[in-house]
Amino acid sequence: MNIVIICAFAVVSAIICKSVGNDRSIALVLTLAASAVIFMKVAGSMGGLIAQMRSLFYAQGGTDPEYIRILLKGLGICYITSFASGICRDSGESTLAEQTVLAGKTALLLIILPMLETLIGIVRTLLM
Repeated sequence: MNIVIICAFAVVSAIICKSVGNDRSIALVLTLAASAVIFMKVAGSMGGLIAQMRSLFYAQGGTDPEYIRILLKGLGICYITSFASGICRDSGESTLAEQTVLAGKTALLLIILPMLETLIGIVRTLLM
């Protein structure tokens, strides 16, 4: 994944969307298409990243594989929420974008509850 190419593509796409003018529906379709292209480029490198994260967790020894699943789910929630709220903002729906962010934060909190319970248990044993 070459971040310079992705950023250049994003900037060129944004310039094209701004040059469309007053037709917001065409600009929104162009934004969605450019976002999909960028997502596909990034998704191609995610396999290696996930493999490296797994080896990092297993190398530490004694790490529960459930934590990797929680971490990846949380990361996915963050990316999807950011993507959806950005599209809502581009469409002029800032209230809907904020509600999407709120839903993402709530979903993230629900996902990390098992890790939070474990952390609280560790802190309790250290304090006693």
